[in-house]
Amino acid sequence: MSPSLSLAPAAPPALSVDPADELLTPAQVSAWTKLSLKALANARSRGAGPSYVKLGRGVSAPVRYRRRDVDAWISTGRSRSAA
Repeated sequence: MSPSLSLAPAAPPALSVDPADELLTPAQVSAWTKLSLKALANARSRGAGPSYVKLGRGVSAPVRYRRRDVDAWISTGRSRSAA
């Protein structure tokens, strides 16, 4: 009797995401920008922070930021010295 060969199901292909579209948590954005989580939340409520998405509805839905939106928001704050 020969041993039976069983093939495991093929793994689904890995999802390829453009790094600029990567979704970041508020904690990741806080670490990147050196802003507190509270400062980010305040900026969100005033509409002054980076664009964000909510993964669901309601006040408890998780908030995420696209890397490209945070980068664009940082870039808009750049200034040149008048020296």
